[in-house]
Amino acid sequence: MDEVRSTQYKAIIILVILLFISFTLMGFSQTKITINFKSLAFAVIYPFQYAGVSSIAFVKDFFSSIKKNKYLKRELEQTRKLLQEYERTRYEFDEIKRENERLRHLIGVQSELEYDTVIAVVVAKSPQNFYKTLIVNRGKESGVGKWMPVIAYKDNVKCVVGKIIDVQKFSSRIQPLIEQSSYIGAMLKDSRYSGILVGQSPLSDNCLLQYINRRAEINYGDIVLTSGMGGVFPKGIMIGEVVSVSKKRYGIFQEALVSPLVDFGRLEEVYIVTKTVTEEYYGLFEEE
Repeated sequence: MDEVRSTQYKAIIILVILLFISFTLMGFSQTKITINFKSLAFAVIYPFQYAGVSSIAFVKDFFSSIKKNKYLKRELEQTRKLLQEYERTRYEFDEIKRENERLRHLIGVQSELEYDTVIAVVVAKSPQNFYKTLIVNRGKESGVGKWMPVIAYKDNVKCVVGKIIDVQKFSSRIQPLIEQSSYIGAMLKDSRYSGILVGQSPLSDNCLLQYINRRAEINYGDIVLTSGMGGVFPKGIMIGEVVSVSKKRYGIFQEALVSPLVDFGRLEEVYIVTKTVTEEYYGLFEEE
């Protein structure tokens, strides 16, 4: 009997344990196992889903960036054109401003001159003979005549440029004082000795002051002015300064090399003195 009861008791205990295990497994199957299965499925599917979404986003961004780049390229090109236009406009404005300032200065200087003048702009220079020929934009219509003297301003000092040797309706040709066939009555400012200023070779930018009295004392840097002789240039206009003196052993004259004050390489505007040259001088220097 005891053995039968012991066996029944063991069977009941085993049954209770089995029931407990069954209920426990049923609880896990409804929660944790189900959750793990869903997580496993998501883990398997997610990489493919992420790759698909990323690919779509990449393609979309790629085409969007192409469109944006085209737009930016157009904007950059328009900006460059506007910048170039601005630079051109600023340059033109600055040039006009400088031109206006220069013209105001020219007109101001003209009003202070003691003789009537016409302002002319140098429009051409002959490079074949080192600026020994100048063309200006004033002619007969502006009252310009042959042999009229031409002057300029350098460092607020009026100086000799040359004289008119050919006149057209709207233009004139100037013979600079450095041209070989140019002759100008000149004198030394301090000693007042006079002579004839002659142009030199095409390779020289200096002039030669000839027929100066041998007794005259000439020094380096002496100022040379127009003497007023010959009826072309008014007296006392600056020509240049002495750079060397040549006194021969024999003879009654000496010579001096003169460097003109005017810089022909930078000459832009001139003043044509509208005075009538005497017939005597006009005939003496008329070109053949």
